[in-house]
Amino acid sequence: MNTLLLKKSLRIVETLIVGAMLWACTSSNDDGGFAGGSSDDAGVYAVKDLDVAGVSQKGPFVKGSAVTVQGIDCKTMELTHEIFEGTVKSDKGDYDVGGITLSSSCAVFEVTGLYLDEFTGAQTTEPVTLRSLVNLKDRKSVNVNVLTRLEYDRVVKLVSEQNASFADAKKQAENEVLGSFGIAKISDNFEDLDIFKKGDGNAALLAVSVFALASGDSGKNVNVEERLNEFSTAISNNGSLDDSTKTEIANWAASAMANGKIDTIRKNIESWGYADEVPEFEKFVIERDSLVDTRDGQVYKTVKIGNQVWMAENLNYADSVETPSLMDKSWCYNDSSEYCDKYGRLYAWSAALNVCPEGWHLPDTTEWNTLFESVDNPYFVGRILKSKSDWQLGRSGPEGIDALGFNVLPAGAGHTGNFIGLRVYGHFWSSDLARDGVIYAIRFGYDEDQPAITLEYESDGGLSVRCLKD
Repeated sequence: MNTLLLKKSLRIVETLIVGAMLWACTSSNDDGGFAGGSSDDAGVYAVKDLDVAGVSQKGPFVKGSAVTVQGIDCKTMELTHEIFEGTVKSDKGDYDVGGITLSSSCAVFEVTGLYLDEFTGAQTTEPVTLRSLVNLKDRKSVNVNVLTRLEYDRVVKLVSEQNASFADAKKQAENEVLGSFGIAKISDNFEDLDIFKKGDGNAALLAVSVFALASGDSGKNVNVEERLNEFSTAISNNGSLDDSTKTEIANWAASAMANGKIDTIRKNIESWGYADEVPEFEKFVIERDSLVDTRDGQVYKTVKIGNQVWMAENLNYADSVETPSLMDKSWCYNDSSEYCDKYGRLYAWSAALNVCPEGWHLPDTTEWNTLFESVDNPYFVGRILKSKSDWQLGRSGPEGIDALGFNVLPAGAGHTGNFIGLRVYGHFWSSDLARDGVIYAIRFGYDEDQPAITLEYESDGGLSVRCLKD
């Protein structure tokens, strides 16, 4: 009896040891995070007879759009030539593909077809192709959208050229794509996002989908395929869009908020009837380097420098009925509205104190100094912050390089009938009182490499206002 028990015990121990060895061999590199990400060498993570469903959206792809699933090696990013096909089932963009069997757990989902256009509300006439790169381990749903398209080439590059794990490459690429559009990190994976559902991640997706249609030329129709390829190439190579593209998008966003285009986009999406509630994509359009002054509808560019968010344009608010403190306390240079349109208004200090939009304020001298300390080169703060144009030529030519987007303009100073310094100086009020009737202000000069800090000006003079976010 004891001999039988001993033999049984040995068999159990032997089984446990073998099982432990197998577990150790197969679980340490689960990608998830397996080094290099890989293609299931022992077949442990192979995909077998998997049914996958999802939605495909630029706007939503229309019924009949082609869906293709291809296997791809998680380590090398080489296609395995295992292909499965399907079609989009309705104009909502939904699809499913069944029986997927792959030698690797990684796969490329690709959708090609026409879609409903957020700008027009109608079906497009030119097809577009979007793709999504995913690990199908523990996944039966894959959405295909603009964000998955923009991360695709970057993930491939990070894995195949920089030896990143698939999981790490996905995380990095997602953060870089969002950062390119001024959007903070979100908790959702791109392949889980849906423009017809609530939530910040879905709102971010819809905002970027809209940005893909943005053009600096309002009369130009954007080729979406080319536009997405341009975006994707820049992000793949540099981890970010280039500055000129960011500026173009920011300018378009500010204009679209002002001219009602963003409202039209929302109405178009609502008219399709596919969303119980369209996500609040507007907050990513508005907060992305722009501010809408709800008092008069004017839109201002904004810029984050260090930990501060500043208006990147001079304030131009003038409603003395709604804001009585402005009565006879603000002016356009030479009493001409064309100067206000370009340079903003000039304000007496008493008017400037509370003239900023809600959530913003007139900065004090400490806050101005914080801005200057955020500039890398302390010897050229003025040159770095000043605009590239409109300044009178200094000793060494144009003095502004506007490296940070703060865009100091030489608006001059003065009040009714008495103006001076246009194209020579830019003066800005602080909120700090020097003594009775005299206020500290900041001056940028056409031939000065550094701003003059805490100069003293009489409070009834007219200077420019830059607002700082609370």
